[in-house]
Amino acid sequence: PRAILAIDPRGWLVARSNGELIGFAHCTVGRLQADDAETLRGFLRALVLAPNTPAATAGVLLRAADVYFRARNNLSNIIAFHPHTGYPRLLYGRGTVMQEQWALMEALGKAAYRLTKRWLFFERRFTALIPEHPPQLPNLALRWEESVAEERRLAAWSGHDMIARAQLMILPQPPGCTAPNTASLFHLEVAPEFRRQGAGSWLLERAVNQLIAQDVTYLLVNAPHEAITAQSRLRRLHFLECPLRGYTYEKSHA
Repeated sequence: PRAILAIDPRGWLVARSNGELIGFAHCTVGRLQADDAETLRGFLRALVLAPNTPAATAGVLLRAADVYFRARNNLSNIIAFHPHTGYPRLLYGRGTVMQEQWALMEALGKAAYRLTKRWLFFERRFTALIPEHPPQLPNLALRWEESVAEERRLAAWSGHDMIARAQLMILPQPPGCTAPNTASLFHLEVAPEFRRQGAGSWLLERAVNQLIAQDVTYLLVNAPHEAITAQSRLRRLHFLECPLRGYTYEKSHA
């Protein structure tokens, strides 16, 4: 996950009917990477129901989640399905509720969660290296890092100034999986004074070529619904919008 989470075995909540598993929820506590060190939040990472499960099961699991979070002190709030807390191979690696899960969305509303964020998803398939368009900036340089697990970090520098940075992750493949290798862009940031000069687009182009060299075929990206500039940049780079929407919810810990 793209957050700092304290995985707690007590946060796994399971629903069974006649001995059969029909759904589960995963709760934990932690903070987002942008939070200060004192912040502590509750996170509902996932709520999954088996096919043909009664809709009321979602409400049962959400009530069990409330019990779990009430036992934790000093939580600033509870966030359900934040994209930085998702599982790498579930729903594009994003912890979001998709738009067709109406019963789950209704259960969240009844449990006092409110919708706070709407996400759009984009993807592009690559068959060959793509052209790069470096911006006209002095002393331009790139630094590529391979850190923990399959994470990749790429930064662009102009002299001593870091002008843009990106974080990507190659999504893990289950054993025996024959699907194309896929990566996900989790973060792309350009320093304010260097925006609209092509630095962000070039950084993404270079990242794509680095991934292609590592046999990655697909790149997945999400953008907030209100981030019009980011969406326009993705479309200019020939990313296609997926027919999916993601939603994040929050509720007060009180």
